[in-house]
Amino acid sequence: METFRKYGRIEVSIGVFFVVLLLLGLRLFYIQVIEHDKYDAMARNIQTQELIIQPKRGEIYTRFGSETAPLVLNETIYTIFADPQQIDSAKKVISEVGAAVGDRLEIGVKDLEKSKTQYMVLARGLSNEQNKKVEKLDLEGVGSQKSSRRYYPEDKMLSRTLGFVNVEGEGQYGVEGEFNDILSGKPGLLSGMTDIKGTFLPTSQYYTSIPAENGENIVLSIDRNIQYAADQILDSGLKSVGATKGSIVVMDPQDGSVLAMSSSPSYNPAQYSKVENADLFLNPVVNNAFEPGSVTKVLTMAAAIDSGAVNQKSTFYNSGCVKIYEDKVCNVEQSVSNRTLTATDIFRYSLNTGVIWTLEQMGGGSINNKGKNTLYNYFHGKFRLDDLTGIEQAAESKGDITKPNSNEAWDIRYANMTFGQGFNTTMIEMTSAFAAVVNGGTYYKPHLLYGTLDDENSIHQTVPEVVTNDVVKPETSKAIRQMMFEARDHSGDSGHYVGSKSGTAQVYDAKTGNYSKTNFIGTHLGFGADSSGNAKYVIMVRVDDSRAGGYAGTIAAGPIFTNMSNWIINYKGISK
Repeated sequence: METFRKYGRIEVSIGVFFVVLLLLGLRLFYIQVIEHDKYDAMARNIQTQELIIQPKRGEIYTRFGSETAPLVLNETIYTIFADPQQIDSAKKVISEVGAAVGDRLEIGVKDLEKSKTQYMVLARGLSNEQNKKVEKLDLEGVGSQKSSRRYYPEDKMLSRTLGFVNVEGEGQYGVEGEFNDILSGKPGLLSGMTDIKGTFLPTSQYYTSIPAENGENIVLSIDRNIQYAADQILDSGLKSVGATKGSIVVMDPQDGSVLAMSSSPSYNPAQYSKVENADLFLNPVVNNAFEPGSVTKVLTMAAAIDSGAVNQKSTFYNSGCVKIYEDKVCNVEQSVSNRTLTATDIFRYSLNTGVIWTLEQMGGGSINNKGKNTLYNYFHGKFRLDDLTGIEQAAESKGDITKPNSNEAWDIRYANMTFGQGFNTTMIEMTSAFAAVVNGGTYYKPHLLYGTLDDENSIHQTVPEVVTNDVVKPETSKAIRQMMFEARDHSGDSGHYVGSKSGTAQVYDAKTGNYSKTNFIGTHLGFGADSSGNAKYVIMVRVDDSRAGGYAGTIAAGPIFTNMSNWIINYKGISK
């Protein structure tokens, strides 16, 4: 009996053992076969890492004679990162890395302890020396990644046209913002199993390496020498009249390429985070629409001549003032009142009554719908003063012109429009329209991109874009050039074929609903031609806050135009 019981217990124990073994086998089968993919993925997640490979951002160059000059380059910097899952002591890592990088450390102990990711930035923007200090620490779970940041060998040059690159590597404003996609390139990827120090194992079954595609290098149409001269001449000109704000743009009227674009004040794009006034990030030549003043008389005259309403030899009786219903418009220059004058005299003496007379002629003898429609068709349709030019600048602004069928298309508004008030436009719109008028009638899309630069330093030049070639007739263009040349005071010129027009516009005060009697914008717009009369360059100057008194377009903006014009003539060797 006792033997039987003993034998029975052994059988039971063996039975239980085999049942447990069977259950373990079934469990292993479930894990290894049925749930294989799940547990395999869990294991890989623990043992693998992913690392984004940042591409090299494309660099920016200017033209420098037949060569190129660097404007925006890249300098190597380092980012220190950690895999929180491989770190035993967050306190030790933060303490030692912090001692090596100083105020570049971005996170604290708690941030690292709470993180559930496998990649966390500890510090960025480090020099090679700082990176070596961290590497010497040989901390488990901590690594470094090489990247780059922008370096500006020309300091502030062209800053309000360039924009900047933020800490995330995104282009902001200007050229950097507009061309961000092609400058950025495409990131690469490094993924796979790593050893205990976080080093990737290329022999791993799950190893993936996708190389980064570097951004393209671009060459701007800017001529480095002209740009440098423009910066100096603008700053000197503003200082001489006590002004703090101003801009200048130089364009080749034969293809729409911008040769210089300068605005003051400027900023250092390498230190953009220290800029307190965000308006400095905007480019006034492109982002600021304003009432351009009497430089508009050139375009009004071009419209009148081209439409057949008047011609270069037309005359009119200058009464000094014109009454339009209850409003009265007078000339600043009253010494030539009550006499017959020529169309060229309208430029010479900047006669408001003269351009109002041309508006009347476009209407058949009075200010009416026909004249308004003709002027609008030129300002809007031909000259594109209220249309985006498409220049390569982020967030370009455009002008605003009241349509002739609007309830606000009053006679006095259209009269004021003939001499540059009652509508607004940007400097780039005005310069592009004027270039089309003096180059024979072809409107080129204004552009800053000259081409791309490959690894062999060969330039792949872009083709200038013709928007339309019938802005004005060639004979109209020739007449305007002659009239501007004859009307200009050439006392400061070097004997070359130069024509220009000044403008002094009152600034509209939105708070009072009236034009300011103390705040004026001075403008100057003109061209330089060779001995054959072919326009070689166009310059527009704007001065916002002259303290010199007199007419800002003549006193403040005029000398800047003349100095820039003479410099270009000498630089390019333009014939008389």
